[in-house]
Amino acid sequence: MKVLAAVVLLLVTMQVRAAGLEPSSFSLVEPAGSRMTPVFSGYAGLSMATGGGRTLARGTSVGRMTFPLHEDWTMSLDLGYSRLYDFRGFSSGRILGGVDLRWKPSDDFTLQLHFDGSMPDSSFVGRF
Repeated sequence: MKVLAAVVLLLVTMQVRAAGLEPSSFSLVEPAGSRMTPVFSGYAGLSMATGGGRTLARGTSVGRMTFPLHEDWTMSLDLGYSRLYDFRGFSSGRILGGVDLRWKPSDDFTLQLHFDGSMPDSSFVGRF
């Protein structure tokens, strides 16, 4: 069995080298010569409020990937999570998402289309 695995590995390596692919220059994030190199960013926040014998806390985290599509066009994808805690036992969470398409042909003009929304995290219970 070990001999068979070694032979298969050798054949795959030979085919990859024959096709001109170099494993050392392979990258899923930055393909060579690609204009669609993503820029990763994000933010997180925590807030608390107390009064009337209750204490509430909210935590939010959102990650963003921005792709330059063209000199004047960029697209961003957002994915995040927000949770509300009541220290008396209640808590609820929401999954956040958004898409942003921006056209900026000059410094004086920008056209932006932005769609975002959220759904309760209980929507995913039992689906995975």
